Amino acid sequence: MRTAPPLAVATAPRRPRSARLFSAAAMNHRLLPVAFVLCSTLPTVRGQEPPAATPPAAPVSDGTEGFGRAASYRQALAMALEDAVGKARGVAVARGGGFRARLDVVSRGREGVPANWFDGEAEYEREWVQQQISGFVETWDVTKKGKADDGQWEVTVRAKIATGSQQGPFVIELDDEDLRRWQLARFEEGGAAVPFAKVDGTYEAPSIRDNLRATGRVRIVAKDGGVSAAAGAAPRERGKAGHHLVASHRVRVQWQPMQFTSLVEKPNIARPTTGPRPQYLTAGSVRVTVAISDLVLGLDVFDRPLTIGLEVPPGTAVERLDAMAVQLADLAKAAVAESVFFALQPPTVARKWAGEGGDWFVEVAIGKRVANGYDAFAVGNQGSLASPDWRPLGRAALVGGTDTTCTFRLVDVADPSRIEAGVTEVRPARK
Repeated sequence: MRTAPPLAVATAPRRPRSARLFSAAAMNHRLLPVAFVLCSTLPTVRGQEPPAATPPAAPVSDGTEGFGRAASYRQALAMALEDAVGKARGVAVARGGGFRARLDVVSRGREGVPANWFDGEAEYEREWVQQQISGFVETWDVTKKGKADDGQWEVTVRAKIATGSQQGPFVIELDDEDLRRWQLARFEEGGAAVPFAKVDGTYEAPSIRDNLRATGRVRIVAKDGGVSAAAGAAPRERGKAGHHLVASHRVRVQWQPMQFTSLVEKPNIARPTTGPRPQYLTAGSVRVTVAISDLVLGLDVFDRPLTIGLEVPPGTAVERLDAMAVQLADLAKAAVAESVFFALQPPTVARKWAGEGGDWFVEVAIGKRVANGYDAFAVGNQGSLASPDWRPLGRAALVGGTDTTCTFRLVDVADPSRIEAGVTEVRPARK
């Protein structure tokens, strides 16, 4: 529940804005692409079948078998799981950023993993591994394990692989102290270009955690020590102590105070008064820096300052500063959440095909739950090293989709040949 804003004017409780997950205030900011393409089979669109894809290897009757060989048991286990996913879903998914990051946690991650695990015998290691790969692998079992004559571990698993609509969310560690302050600079009408007074205030509202969770594709790791178990708990429960999901990315958000300006009317000789002179808000903005690091690969994938502005209607009395602060904070937090989400999962075209009447369709790595929050979409390509600007190619209309992918019909795209799988993006446009 949002607490009362800092100024004296009371406002009615605000209706939750869950139906509008993100504002498009920051869609002009370019996002650094991350290699993460989700592929799934879409239903027929307007009677046109998409091009046939290479069929995956047929799984065994009670699951898909995978084999791995490596210097350690846990590395061999990760390779076996990758092999099973690759057979059932294709190499693009098995080696894509989403699943690859989770397997790297299984094969090398140390956080929350007891020292005696991954020797091939620990009873609780399977549950920890299942947490990391949930959404990609529903269930799995090791059917064979052991060391070869050369000392290498060999592991065989049988796994039930999740379908595209069941793929798991991103798990992130969020460092966000939230947007809590505003500043008002007061200017004299017709006076100097510097403010004659400044006022500071505080602001409290929900965190961008709410925006990210609303996607259904982002989970945020708690800051506690994971699962706790009392000393008298059953041995199986005690074995889970400290058990928690490991984040694949760290998101750091650094806010500056919201900045507002106001103009105080100059004295009116024709209408002298001893009361306070009228004062009007003229502008509002906030600056924030967003940085995203891949904890598995040790890479910085996004690091950018954003400035989000608020359009203040002419003649807005300064007494409405509280309401303006609410609007600006909503825009800013939506813009940050939007930047984070699309940096983790760029809305990249996975494939395209021709439909009836000459229409072209594309499958895009964006879930319907997210896409439904926007009214319009733009199609374009990221720039090159020489010219990194976004290059628009036309518009797109949402046709339908699943939890992980959507189908769009291309609109006003003069040259469909410029739409490339893995390159072109379908971005939400300004509302």
